[in-house]
Amino acid sequence: MTLRFLMSALAAVIALFLAAPSVAVDGFDQPGGDYANFPATGWWHCRNTCAGDARCVAWTWVKPGVQGPAPRCYLKNIQPKLVANACCNSGSHRNIEPNQLQPEARTDRPGQDYRNFELTGSDGVNVCRATCDSEAACKAWTYVSPGLQGPKARCWLKRGIPFPIDNPSMVSGVKWRSIPQNID
Repeated sequence: MTLRFLMSALAAVIALFLAAPSVAVDGFDQPGGDYANFPATGWWHCRNTCAGDARCVAWTWVKPGVQGPAPRCYLKNIQPKLVANACCNSGSHRNIEPNQLQPEARTDRPGQDYRNFELTGSDGVNVCRATCDSEAACKAWTYVSPGLQGPKARCWLKRGIPFPIDNPSMVSGVKWRSIPQNID
């Protein structure tokens, strides 16, 4: 391969990173600027957590087997340069649109609760999400399936964004937050 071809391919990937908000850039790391890290089953947990945190400018999800058996998410308070590395998927907060934050199946975000309530009907996940969206204090939510915490489903509203853990009886989500813009 020629240097010109490699530079062309890198430019295309960077253009995709800047223009395609719904995807993570697979095969790229963003080293540096980490302010938090946690285990994350999928890259979407990393992206969603970043989207809800006003401090988060970028994120990197390290694939399983790279830093041990479990995948890991790194949230960043700066926008590091993209570095080609098969270890990771990376993304930027500015490329996340609010409508891309879909409910996270098989996910609990435990803790930081400020309110919870029973749900009736078959549309509990959407009711839980809509309630969070309508309350200024809410940053994330967790829907608990019927039978786990009583006979009916339950919605837990969060004042923060707890890190996600795998749980087949729960669905969680994060509310999108804008990041502050510096005025020079």
